[in-house]
Amino acid sequence: MSETTAVRSLTAVADDLLGGIGIHDPEGVLIRLRSSGILTRFEDSARGTLLQVPTLIAAKLRHDLRAEVSAEPVVASLLDVLVDHMESAGLVEPELLRDVLLLARHGGHWSQLLRVCEAVGMPMFLLTPRTSCTVLRVLPLKARTGRPGLAFFGSLAEDITADAVDDTPARIRAAAIRHTGPGMLRSRLLGKFGDSELNVEEVETRPGAKLVDVIGTVRQLIELADAGRHGEAVELGIRASAEMRSARARSVVRLLTAIALHHAAEPRRALSVLNEIEGPARAGHVKGDFLLPSIIAWTALIAAVSGDHERADAHLAESDAPSGISRAGSEADPAAAPSDAPPTVIIDELVTPPLRIASALRALDRLDLERAEAEFGALSAYPEMRTLWVYLPLIARTLAVLSAEAESGLLFVNDDAERFQDSGVLSDAQKDLIALGRSTVFIALRQLRWAEIDRDRLSPACDGRIVLDVRSKLVAGRNDEAISCADTWFYHHSLSPRSRAELVAIRAAAKLRTGDEAGAQSDFRMAVSLSNWVSSLLPLALLPLPDRSRLIDLTTDSPVWAEAANEFSATFDSPAKLVEWLRSIGPVSVDIAETPQLNAGEAQLIDFLARGLSVAEIAEELNQVTGTVKNRLSARYRKFGVSNRADVLIRARSFGYLA
Repeated sequence: MSETTAVRSLTAVADDLLGGIGIHDPEGVLIRLRSSGILTRFEDSARGTLLQVPTLIAAKLRHDLRAEVSAEPVVASLLDVLVDHMESAGLVEPELLRDVLLLARHGGHWSQLLRVCEAVGMPMFLLTPRTSCTVLRVLPLKARTGRPGLAFFGSLAEDITADAVDDTPARIRAAAIRHTGPGMLRSRLLGKFGDSELNVEEVETRPGAKLVDVIGTVRQLIELADAGRHGEAVELGIRASAEMRSARARSVVRLLTAIALHHAAEPRRALSVLNEIEGPARAGHVKGDFLLPSIIAWTALIAAVSGDHERADAHLAESDAPSGISRAGSEADPAAAPSDAPPTVIIDELVTPPLRIASALRALDRLDLERAEAEFGALSAYPEMRTLWVYLPLIARTLAVLSAEAESGLLFVNDDAERFQDSGVLSDAQKDLIALGRSTVFIALRQLRWAEIDRDRLSPACDGRIVLDVRSKLVAGRNDEAISCADTWFYHHSLSPRSRAELVAIRAAAKLRTGDEAGAQSDFRMAVSLSNWVSSLLPLALLPLPDRSRLIDLTTDSPVWAEAANEFSATFDSPAKLVEWLRSIGPVSVDIAETPQLNAGEAQLIDFLARGLSVAEIAEELNQVTGTVKNRLSARYRKFGVSNRADVLIRARSFGYLA
């Protein structure tokens, strides 16, 4: 074994095995053993300088040990101590890992080998590439049976070995990254275990130790997430991680638990869990491992979505810094990074998608449309998004509202965004993201009826419902209602700071339309200040351009613009550049739709006309006389500003009342 392992063994092994000497001076014991010839050094071409016991001395030691106790329990006891250390250590020494893997495999200590795999995880293929593949490939059936973890790692080792051109460490590491690339690990976890199934009775455990199948737990968490049962995934993750002996296994399960919390719309709990595991992951980080980069990526995403922009920006900045923490396609300028760059970490699908989504969302907040477009392009080309695909339509639609130069372009993007649908069952929070994006585009296109349909699909907990309702009232020209609604909801406890910024900006535009310039000026200054506070310019940019330009004119001398330029200095180097950009983006969005508002009965009448029913047939459907139906139809024509059936249908379609 290596000298590192020898020192660790002498430090930790039971005192009675050494006759009470040297426990506190392991290096001294090694010197004495070498000087007496009990240990010798030799050079191994693959493992470097090693220590070994000469064959005859080893035979004598085994003979003496058998007089009191079998030699097998001594080796098992030594392995037990060393694996205990690996399970609790934040950083595993490659030399120790190499020796323990070989000792467990050569002695047939399969339960101990499984514990090593769970304690170190896939980074073993990065730390000790050749030894890990040698030890884990072609495992005997008795080792794999009843141990899904060994079956998983054994199958992975065999595929990595077959893929690597030769057994050089660099090629094995590259093969390990390829075989855990987008989508590959999921298929392996959910169905590539060979003949093994978990059999608790056949798995060896220490007396009193709790049996927790780490690979099985991860497998269940993925299956629950795919089924949209995120609450159950959270409960399973919390319960299982509390019973796991391995520090790394606990962190991996806690990471998946945090992701489930995010999908279940519990961002604070998710960020708390990620914060707990970030420190240990940072201390034990291995270059090429996914754990720390994925913690950073998901922290950035969840923080960006929940409005914690400082934390999001800090983690995004760290991900872009040149260090051992790398991601697929990361370069000095991530916006220019190629979308088809090969992954640089194992299980890249837990790193690159959330990181790029967070980057795109923060770029939209800063109105950095070029960066947002670049990140969106890379995300569109990524082969495995799972339920994170819901962010792509949102990003695409927001970009279109801000940059489309013609109504046709906005319509195309709105329809094209439907192509991003991927696998997995969506949670309510994920469905909200889709409905929010669609409703925002429909409002920009003055199709307020379709906007209302999507708004009604939002979950009760989504405060975007309130903002969209007030925005629709503004575009419909119902300014007094928009002001009243904004006043009612502005201080409501359920509203996020970002939504408050949007409401006060909309209220400023509504007051401007009613002639209250002083009130509009005051509200818009507040909207700019709130936008600075939440670090997002979208509340201002989503206002109709004519209103936005006039409000900027009223407040152009206000110091709030200097504060805004300072907050968004990464995008704008002066208040003038910021104001100029706000005067130009979003030219397509309508400022007023003058859309007639229909109640349920009126909408039904329009639907009958679209179906081609005659006046008599409509009267029969409604159980009314034809005269009443004619009067109602005439009233509808006047409401739409037309005089016949054909024109009212054209107008109804343009306003979104008909498909």
